[in-house]
Amino acid sequence: MIMSYLVLRDNIRASAVCKAWRKAAESVRVVEKHPWVITFPKHEDLTILYDPLERKRYTLNLPEIVGTNVCYSKDGWLLMRRSSLVDMFFFNPYTRELINLPKCELSFQAIAFSSAPTSGTCVVIALRPFTRFVVRISICYLGAIEWTTQDFSCSLGFDPYMHSNLVYANDHFYCFSSGGVLVDFDLASRTMSHQAWNEHKCPYMHNEEWFNLPKRIYLAEQKGELFLMYTCSSEIPMVYKLVSSDWEEMSTTLEGVTIFASMYSSETRLGVLGMWNSVYFPKYGLQGKGCVSYSFDEGRFYPRKKLPKPTIWQMQKELCPLRSLWIEPPSKDILDLMK
Repeated sequence: MIMSYLVLRDNIRASAVCKAWRKAAESVRVVEKHPWVITFPKHEDLTILYDPLERKRYTLNLPEIVGTNVCYSKDGWLLMRRSSLVDMFFFNPYTRELINLPKCELSFQAIAFSSAPTSGTCVVIALRPFTRFVVRISICYLGAIEWTTQDFSCSLGFDPYMHSNLVYANDHFYCFSSGGVLVDFDLASRTMSHQAWNEHKCPYMHNEEWFNLPKRIYLAEQKGELFLMYTCSSEIPMVYKLVSSDWEEMSTTLEGVTIFASMYSSETRLGVLGMWNSVYFPKYGLQGKGCVSYSFDEGRFYPRKKLPKPTIWQMQKELCPLRSLWIEPPSKDILDLMK
């Protein structure tokens, strides 16, 4: 009875006490569904869907998006950009519904939307650090005939070349730069604020040891809480959670959270059996090797490297391929049609 009142994090902790508690905890646990990888091969018309838990691949024939580039994913919808660079649209790969947006003239470096375009509350935000001290933001409400663009001062400095994806939480959009600056755009007031943490600047940026290796910054949210992650080649992912205006390092556990990272958008899930306390990347091999992931419980990457020390070429490969990201899995009805 008591177990049913526990939040998922406490439920997971309780299940580790003994077999009886584990059985009781699992009987009332509500588990979130994990996202799938969607990949757009550069020289193929078929789109690939991949279930990282079952390690199964599916293909979709989507002629509507041939010659386009993916920009973001949320709630089962994709935000796509045509080769003209200014023509953008929403696309649902399962229902094949397409919703056009006004032309976006801003040459953005990050873009995101708040909710599904069918929700009635969807807002799209595009961000471009115009200079180190000026951030340009374009906003578009679904149904609008044009984007609204405004410049905002960023006195603390925002690195225009190295920053995270945009993430939406609690009616705000956030973006984190390598200099330790978090930009916060308030939708209600259409104002931007920023805050800096000198101790949380990207540690890989100004170190010769990692100079030529691919580095990434990811931002994600879980029920309104922000998660920050740094990666650099095969180095251990560095994960932090924003707690009371300070970033707390999560070096040994993610408290039951799984981070699904990509270059465009990053997702989190809580209590996914067989995947929790891990970071998953949208990169997978053939022959059932599964997605590249890092387990905080085991303190290692999967699949295990064959060589004791990776070559320079291996170290320079991206954990997040350019044309792959995470998406909500298809419904059972859609999945049955794909088999």
